[in-house]
Order: sequence, then C-alpha cells, then structure tokens
Amino acid sequence: MSHDYRGFQDKIGADMATASAAAAGMDRGAKGSKLRIRQSDLETLIPSGALVEFVPSTGHKLKFGDIVLIRNGSEFSLRRFVGFQIVKGGAKVSVARANPPKLEIYPDTSIVGKVTKVEAKGVSYDPLKKESQLVKWRNEWTFFGTSSMFSRIGHNLKIFGKMMKKK
Repeated sequence: MSHDYRGFQDKIGADMATASAAAAGMDRGAKGSKLRIRQSDLETLIPSGALVEFVPSTGHKLKFGDIVLIRNGSEFSLRRFVGFQIVKGGAKVSVARANPPKLEIYPDTSIVGKVTKVEAKGVSYDPLKKESQLVKWRNEWTFFGTSSMFSRIGHNLKIFGKMMKKK
C-alpha cells in the first residue's frame, strides 16, 4: 500500500523556506516576509532598492509568470516562473531572468517564495498587475524573451508530431 506524502513534503518545503528567510535576517511582515532588493533584474516591475514582500511557496503551486525569489548560494535573485518538472534527480523549476534574457533551471528547494507585494518610492503595489495585457502576451509567447515565438511554435509542432505517430 503506497502513501501520498506530497502535502507533508509541501509543508516541510514551506517551513524550510521560512527558516531560510529567517536565517538570512529578513523581516516578517503581516502576510509574509520582507526583503530589500539591492539590484533588481526586473527593473520595470521591481526597481532596485525596493522592499518586496513574499510568501513561502513550492514549485508545483506557482503559476506561469509569477515573480519568485530564488536563493542561489548566499545571494537572492528575482526571476519569472516558467515551469515545474519532476526528473530523476528530483523536482526542478524553470525560471527566466531578464538581463540578459536566459532560461535557468534550479532545484525545487532553491525557491524561497513568491513575491506578492512591492514597496518602492512610498508606493505599495502588486507587481503582476503593473504589466499591460500586450506585455503579458509577449512574455507568454516568448518565455520572457528567452526564445522567439516561432521557435516555440516549431517545438510544439514537433512534440505534437511525435504524439501523433503510430507505434
């Protein structure tokens, strides 16, 4: 008889992210932890020097385009969430960086949390609501500038062709 421990693993992952944030000396806000971003990769959404509020999250609960805080060694980075996959070596997340545009893959455990609110220049806002619909479509079609729309269409057609082959 097999047991499903995914809920337990999610709770442990969120607790580890919270502990990681606490160990780094971050402030705990009313709804999440807060961290001041020294150098932002996503300057149009989150300017450098802004205070971001984030909640601990796991990779499979994130949606395409969410802004996530990634821990890479001793430094933190803001990235756009692209995808989640389970491979032989464990769970991996695909994220996009803005400058220069590049698709990066990290282990699931490197996600510290999802950014929910930004405070910059005396104004507090949700960074995902700052983008126009056209920008959201462009980001979705190009994986945040990491590929061209036509290469994505070609890749999807190739996958579809393999699925339709008779064996």
